[in-house]
Amino acid sequence: MRKLVTAVMALNVVALTIVVLPAHAQGRGGDKAPTAEEIEKKRDAADLDQKYKAALKQTQSDAQTTAKKDPWANMRGPAAGK
Repeated sequence: MRKLVTAVMALNVVALTIVVLPAHAQGRGGDKAPTAEEIEKKRDAADLDQKYKAALKQTQSDAQTTAKKDPWANMRGPAAGK
């Protein structure tokens, strides 16, 4: 009985090792520093986002300050009251 338990435990250790090794080989990924390319991509994305927000803000402020104009105002007759 003792040999059987030892064999089962050894088999469990081997099976666990087979399961864990591929995950261990992949690593956690958090310990490496970002490359110069990744830093540049983040910087470019932040710059683009900042430009987008500025353009959106400008568009919203233009829409609020500009009075709506009727492009067909001079094409209508004088009796076409609103």
